[in-house]
Amino acid sequence: MTTQNQVAAPLQVERSTVTKLVITGAPRLDPITVFLEDFGRRDCPIESDPNYQTAQGKITINCWDNSWNAYWGGMGPRTVAEFVTNCGWDYVLNCLDHGISPTVFSGEALHTLAKKCIVQRRRQQTGRHDWELGELSKDEARELWHDIDSLRSIESPNECWYQSRLLTELFGEEWHYPLDGKAVEENHKFTYLRRVVEAVQQALRQEQQAGMTVVNAHDLVTRDKKLDQV
Repeated sequence: MTTQNQVAAPLQVERSTVTKLVITGAPRLDPITVFLEDFGRRDCPIESDPNYQTAQGKITINCWDNSWNAYWGGMGPRTVAEFVTNCGWDYVLNCLDHGISPTVFSGEALHTLAKKCIVQRRRQQTGRHDWELGELSKDEARELWHDIDSLRSIESPNECWYQSRLLTELFGEEWHYPLDGKAVEENHKFTYLRRVVEAVQQALRQEQQAGMTVVNAHDLVTRDKKLDQV
């Protein structure tokens, strides 16, 4: 029985251009390492131009023990560096960490909100605020003031359900509505990433401006040589 040697199909190899930058000197930030990878262009036909091609690329950012990356498949004629510098920091940030919010739930913030609720309900200020329930007697206010200390230990919105009875006494049956957007504090991870993104954008702009200066100087030298030959 004879066997025929099968010819393996050739491997597909794609070449990309990778640029590495190390950014230092950014206020209150460790050195930032940035990898910019341009994958060339891909066909992206549009109605006005069936032969239109768009650039695609990826950015990877490392700072201390944190790492983020994002890929864009439709950057138009721009490189990754040009695309990132032209976009707003908030867009780039969301691409690096999808869904991250500038605020985060906080048990301490919930405790502060509960104190505010008790004080205003006790002072009969409910008409000017969003509290569902009415006034509190002195004894009711004192008891609630004592009980709300347990709210400090809540670490997530889901854990609020374990304190449903207390939250109902404070805010009413629909207690999750007053909490939404109010029992929050600054998300330090968001703030940190924003500073990183803005530092990267600033560094890329500096690189681009330096490159333009070199190009302009080269053009000036070329023109001077042509004048000498006249």
